[in-house]
Amino acid sequence: MIENYFAYPTLDTIKTALFIQPHPDDNEIGAGGTMALLSKRGVKVYGLTVSLGKGGSDTITPDELAEIRKVEAKEAMDVTGAIDLGNLGYYEIDETTHYSLVKDLVKVIRDIKPDAIFSVDPNLENEIHPMHILVGNAFKEAFHRSGAKYYPNAKTPDSEAFTPKILGFYFTDSDNTIVDISETYELKLEAMAKHKSQLSKEYIAMLDQYFAYIASDTLYHRVERFKLLSSVHTHCFAIPKSLKQK
Repeated sequence: MIENYFAYPTLDTIKTALFIQPHPDDNEIGAGGTMALLSKRGVKVYGLTVSLGKGGSDTITPDELAEIRKVEAKEAMDVTGAIDLGNLGYYEIDETTHYSLVKDLVKVIRDIKPDAIFSVDPNLENEIHPMHILVGNAFKEAFHRSGAKYYPNAKTPDSEAFTPKILGFYFTDSDNTIVDISETYELKLEAMAKHKSQLSKEYIAMLDQYFAYIASDTLYHRVERFKLLSSVHTHCFAIPKSLKQK
């Protein structure tokens, strides 16, 4: 059946997952409950941070803040059960950054060989943060490039070429998957609270109201919403919205 061939993937059978965040707190805000849930199910979960997050404070110097946020990121991942792969060290963005980041992400994907990879959706309608847009777009291209044996060297094949089964986006307004995180929601809150330099108690309280709102049309206490795609969905084959909603 063609419907089965084009069906969106699920997270039911994955064994490894890689969550790639633009800033040191994005994974926990966007997907922390799912990270914790997958970890509890025995999935090996990895977390990778792209930027140093130097611009997140007006009272702490950028270099000091970067060091603080590295520690916060590690502590937050410990709460969710994720393995911290560290920080790629990006800060300034110029016309070469996209290509450099794609190569870095491809290397990590080939090293880890995760079943599913996740990051922010660069096509979120109201997204204007340059780092989110940069990372989301590089993330998409890295998914495409990671399985190409002659990338990045057109003369020498890479025996480690590998394509994940699932490309997943959080911070998306075109979700096709709802994950019930009721049992790990407190862990999500605890992980977010580790980012003390960025997330005040008042801000987390506001996020709590937001998380309640996005679960209000479901049967669950709290949820996280994702757009999950397999490789067949990522090139040429456009599915009409009327069929997607069936």
